[in-house]
Amino acid sequence: MQKKRRNAFDKFSTLLFGKDLRITEGEPYKAVRDFDFSSYYPEDKYIKNQDAPVENVFDIRDFGADIKNEDNAPFINSAIDAAGKTGGTVMISGGDFVCSTVTLKSGVTLFICKDSSISANETGVGYEDKKVLVYAENAENITLTGGGKLKGNGNFFGRKPLYDKNVTEPYPYIDVIDMRREYRAQLRFAHPSKYGGVIEFNKCKNITVDNFIIENSAHWTFKITNSSDLIIKNFIIHNNRNVANADGIDISGTSNIDISHCFISTADDGIVLKNAIWLKSSGAMKNINIDDCEIISRTNAVKIGTETTYDISDVTISNSSLFMTDLYPGSVSGISIEACDGSVVSRINIHDIKMNRCTCPLFIRLGNRNRAAEVNEQSANAIEFAEKGKGNAAAGRKMFDGKSEVKDIIVKNVTAQNVELPIIIAGYKQKGKIKRVQNVLLENIDVEYADIPETVDKRFFIPEYAKVYPECWRFRNLPAYFLWVRHAENIKLKNVNCRHSRETWKKEKIFIDVK
Repeated sequence: MQKKRRNAFDKFSTLLFGKDLRITEGEPYKAVRDFDFSSYYPEDKYIKNQDAPVENVFDIRDFGADIKNEDNAPFINSAIDAAGKTGGTVMISGGDFVCSTVTLKSGVTLFICKDSSISANETGVGYEDKKVLVYAENAENITLTGGGKLKGNGNFFGRKPLYDKNVTEPYPYIDVIDMRREYRAQLRFAHPSKYGGVIEFNKCKNITVDNFIIENSAHWTFKITNSSDLIIKNFIIHNNRNVANADGIDISGTSNIDISHCFISTADDGIVLKNAIWLKSSGAMKNINIDDCEIISRTNAVKIGTETTYDISDVTISNSSLFMTDLYPGSVSGISIEACDGSVVSRINIHDIKMNRCTCPLFIRLGNRNRAAEVNEQSANAIEFAEKGKGNAAAGRKMFDGKSEVKDIIVKNVTAQNVELPIIIAGYKQKGKIKRVQNVLLENIDVEYADIPETVDKRFFIPEYAKVYPECWRFRNLPAYFLWVRHAENIKLKNVNCRHSRETWKKEKIFIDVK
């Protein structure tokens, strides 16, 4: 229950019992609730009518596919095998085709006609090997197009949320502790039947996704690992925003990517760049461009560096809108830049961004969680499939310990409305050693704080949180409303402004151990 002021007992209770809410019992909850999907859905802005090809076409119905079949995967895979021999086009036309895992091959174009689709079945059976609806490995020159859909049926694989309906109105006070609980009380956490995501490309090259829709994923929607040279444009992800762990685009160990003119609405992070040893990454990733996108996320619209052991650099995010519709609370953050597991995240260029209802507009975090010494490929995400982790860790304790860095960040021309947390820039102090975020420029930043009073929560100290999952909400109620910086070096502010219409107990800016 919300309070105007947190007393000593409240703070002590939070320290002792403030664990994250997670529903772990109950059968799958299949209903679609009001506001599960965003009311703003601009399909016509991103998807166009596209003429079907007429040459070298392999219609899946000629191979036995039928909308009445319980599993069309054998017929679709036969069409893919045939098309792969000539660099042909596999045609999906005539309705919704349910299937288990489909495996794409080099040189194949998957053309799904508008108003047609491939769908995951509602049982989760048939995906045990790859945990995905559409898969490609060691393939190149693949195109997804046509204006049609891949459907994940994500609402069939989670448990009933704690709350009976979605929250759409803000609470009387801004309180991060309550905010985090409200968000998690609306989520559908995984049932053991959860099968996985919609697309995975592994060790692939020269992939083009143009004029294409993915809808209602049950897990990571579009996973790209250890690949190169991808173009994603005129593309939509339209997910149920309460299916836990349903990221939009997850990119790991992959370089040379151009993402432009995309609409993403999802429950978890919108676009995620990660580079972890337990995801079988083996080296640096760079040259990633994100431009002209609209992203609705319940967590972080764009996240760089989470769960990352190897370096990420040369990333540009530009000309995009990051926001939340309908639901409360808003997005956890607009843009998060993080390194906590051994990576060096550097040369990040952000400019011309509009945000609305991203609780924290910018979160820059350096920590030392060293997760590779604790997890492997299976255990890292076991809980997201209602499983238990097993097996040895991906790396020894010293391999990535203390090696993370965050540096050389440029953020220009950003406007953010209805903000409820400050911009956070935080390094860490651990075992007597200090590591600082380095070289950050904030220029032409205009922030408008939400017109909601804050719970008074004056804390004696703010813990380092160096070993916890890096997320701005983990810092709880901070004593600044515009900018909170700790353990940083060479932070430059030029033409920055924050409007706050209410009296507040918080300071505008706080700098702690900043050189």
